[in-house]
Amino acid sequence: MKPLTDTLCLQCGLCCNGVLFGDVRPEAGDRSPLFAGRSRVNQPCPAFTAATCACAIYAERPARCRKFECKQLLAVGAGEISAEAALKKIRATKKLAAKVERLLGELGFNDTTLPLHRRFKRCQRAAETGGLAAEQFDTLADLQLAVHELTLLLAKDFYS
Repeated sequence: MKPLTDTLCLQCGLCCNGVLFGDVRPEAGDRSPLFAGRSRVNQPCPAFTAATCACAIYAERPARCRKFECKQLLAVGAGEISAEAALKKIRATKKLAAKVERLLGELGFNDTTLPLHRRFKRCQRAAETGGLAAEQFDTLADLQLAVHELTLLLAKDFYS
């Protein structure tokens, strides 16, 4: 039987792709090469490969990454839900995150080197300061609703 991390994590990646977290900070004594000369690593993680949901430096990943287990992983490990149920939630969450990405893109916030929440905040600031055209307000409203739904879903089903 494959380990849960192979079953779930390699089909998810939400903790590495900028959806769950904005950055990763080192813990005392952390020797991950990601922190060479840096006090934090912005998400999406530069060691994350989106196509495979894999970490290029898995054996040397930061201590915080080693320790983090999302609610889905914990629930499957505890026998509270099946791996299939967790994968269904993961797919639904990734679909919603993709909708947020698409709406941000439609509004011109395409910098995928930034975490999702930071791009959304920039979009919100632009709207507040007149940086969006009136014809973009319906898309902005759709984005705000999608971000709200995603935030609730992440809080309920992923943050441990």
